Amino acid sequence: MKPKKLWEKYFKALTKQDWQKALSSLNSLKELEPENSQVYLKIGDTLQRIGDIQGAVAAYHQSASCLVNAGFGQKALAIYKIILRLEPNNEEAINKSEAIFKEMETSKTSLLLSPAIVSGVEEIPASEEPLSEESTGLSEPPYTEETKPVPSIFSSLTNEEYGELLRTAEVKSFKHGETIIEEGDAGDSMFIIRRGKARVIAHLLGKVIELAMLSENDVFGEVAFLTGRPRTASVIAEGELEVFEINRITLQEAIEKNPQILDSLQDFYHSRVQDTIKKVKSEK
Repeated sequence: MKPKKLWEKYFKALTKQDWQKALSSLNSLKELEPENSQVYLKIGDTLQRIGDIQGAVAAYHQSASCLVNAGFGQKALAIYKIILRLEPNNEEAINKSEAIFKEMETSKTSLLLSPAIVSGVEEIPASEEPLSEESTGLSEPPYTEETKPVPSIFSSLTNEEYGELLRTAEVKSFKHGETIIEEGDAGDSMFIIRRGKARVIAHLLGKVIELAMLSENDVFGEVAFLTGRPRTASVIAEGELEVFEINRITLQEAIEKNPQILDSLQDFYHSRVQDTIKKVKSEK
């Protein structure tokens, strides 16, 4: 069976939470794409869901190794963070993370070491004001043909279908410095930026890495949304921000109406890896 069909079977099993079928598809994909970090990542996610922590950790290590070999050290750090959440004393994950940090420092990549941030607390600094998340309804049509293109994950939808999806979403507003999603939290929704910008940061071994700067029409929160894993990074408003929040039920209904959305998910994962690295480099 071709990889595309296997990915489709995997995502269909995922939406039904049929973990054994999902794992079967991923194991077949592993034979066809042995260097694809996403395959091992999804195997780890699936094994974690069925309670096989040791197997999940081994799969996550393989995923991180593929990313490091491909030159995506920053992305590998996110995988090592998942491992350390499952096994805080995993020596291999600690050692390899420290090696990546040293390489990043040597090459002067976008690693933040401000004492105000590197406090050992995986939160926004305590001096920040409490979150004051505000939810509002839509007072005007959220999408027209004059707006930006449909995000790639929804590329199979027409303008009208995408507009309908957004009309069922909730619009949330955030002030500068407020957190939209918190690293480590459970996630059951994904987001599209309506207006403004947001920073993506992750913590590891007492350090903070700025992974990306997102802007209008960018999608985030999809990893936790699709896999059930805790959020792997925090997203913080950079100035005034409005986002569309799409819950699981809404997206599953959209997939049922337009199964081609599933076909775009794998492409979206691959483009996210490339886009994250490009954005990190652009912030140097």
